[in-house]
Amino acid sequence: MDRLSSSERVHAGRLPPLVDVPVILTVRRPDDGGMFEGDERERLALLRRCAGDGFAYVDLEEGLEAPALEASLKEAGTRTIRSLHDLTGVPSDFGLRLDRISQRPDEIPKAAVTPRSSADLARVLRVIMDRRGKSPDAGGSQMLVLGMGAIGFPTRVLASKLGAAWCYASPASDMAAPGHVDPATLEDLYRFRSIGPDTAVFGVMGDPVMHSRSPFIHNRGFDACGLDAVFLPFHVPDLEGFWQVADLLGVRGLSVTVPHKGAVLRRLSGSDALVRATGACNTMTRAEAPGGWQGTNTDVAGFAGPLRDAFGGTVPRGLAATVIGAGGAARSVVHALSGFGGRILVLNRTPDHARAVAEPAGASFGGLDEAGFKAARKFADLVVQTTKVGMDPAADRDPAPDLSFSGMEIVYELIYAPRVTPFLGRALKAGCKVIYGKQMLISQAMEQFRLFSGRPYPFESLTGLEEGID
Repeated sequence: MDRLSSSERVHAGRLPPLVDVPVILTVRRPDDGGMFEGDERERLALLRRCAGDGFAYVDLEEGLEAPALEASLKEAGTRTIRSLHDLTGVPSDFGLRLDRISQRPDEIPKAAVTPRSSADLARVLRVIMDRRGKSPDAGGSQMLVLGMGAIGFPTRVLASKLGAAWCYASPASDMAAPGHVDPATLEDLYRFRSIGPDTAVFGVMGDPVMHSRSPFIHNRGFDACGLDAVFLPFHVPDLEGFWQVADLLGVRGLSVTVPHKGAVLRRLSGSDALVRATGACNTMTRAEAPGGWQGTNTDVAGFAGPLRDAFGGTVPRGLAATVIGAGGAARSVVHALSGFGGRILVLNRTPDHARAVAEPAGASFGGLDEAGFKAARKFADLVVQTTKVGMDPAADRDPAPDLSFSGMEIVYELIYAPRVTPFLGRALKAGCKVIYGKQMLISQAMEQFRLFSGRPYPFESLTGLEEGID
């Protein structure tokens, strides 16, 4: 109700009879993420006035002692949700506070906190699982614990798996709280109603990652194959903290994106020749029970497929290519180009990083400077942009603004969101043939899906896949 105007609040009690689902009433203060600007006496009077209007639940904050209001709610048969909120982080005494509000008979305890790291998210998950085990029905159906923001996102999609009574959502055009998922996305992308205690969890981990269209590809495949599985994004600013999250959720497989493709190597129990050759891992799998991670690299094949298509099926030997960037993706690209017998130049803002990628493949290297761009004129059959510059939060930037295009190059950019970055826009304007990042995304995801599910990607789901990614 705090989001309604004063004139609308008068008529709020008309809503419950108009809908065929239970309605929760909240009048939230700014400190708790709401918009009610009146004094506390006015707020309590408003809640009490609405107590008999058919609301199924009323949400009251921890520490609020209002006997008259609580008596009115009980008389009206309205259930109370007792909630704690922290919009800044995860309180150090989070578990104790949740225990305290859980002691109130006939009330549903709720906590909405804001994890700032994967380690924070792991703390939230431990609290959920510990309290769920203490519930009389061992299902935790009378508890709500949610992580707000991008890092807490998995607690919303996996609400049913984690034993929550429900999940909060709001329209994409007017999000009511940080990290809300709009109902259509929950239903259509994540198949929310099909997620249960036994649903297998897969995901893509990175920083940033919430833009990823990998969930669209994999969840569409899981649905077509009738698999009880879900694929979601994990925003991971701190890699070490994330492994606790993966163990707590029993994550079975991961796509790995920037900036973690090299850093995950020390976590692997085993890896294949591609990982050892490139020094980069973009796919991790393990058995159903938590255990050692196995790593592979589908980026090499994923990069090569669209390149072959661009050349009509066969990449010519001796292809002269400039690769921009020196991260895990660049290592995979250089490895693939070496396999085609290409002549390669690696350019990076830090030339020593370019050297580390180039020298194992016998390639040339340089900086993103005048000398590097001059050298690139001799490696201009193909230009590959592998950095994250051009995607949020740097969507307006170009990683190599002084690298000119003649129009004769094939320009291949690995970024797929946005579809056309400033860099690719310049290439298109110059008349270059381009290969879009979504083509590589789909190509490498096909092999990941097989590794995750044990099945080939369903042919019928390929229709409209590229359009869906846009």
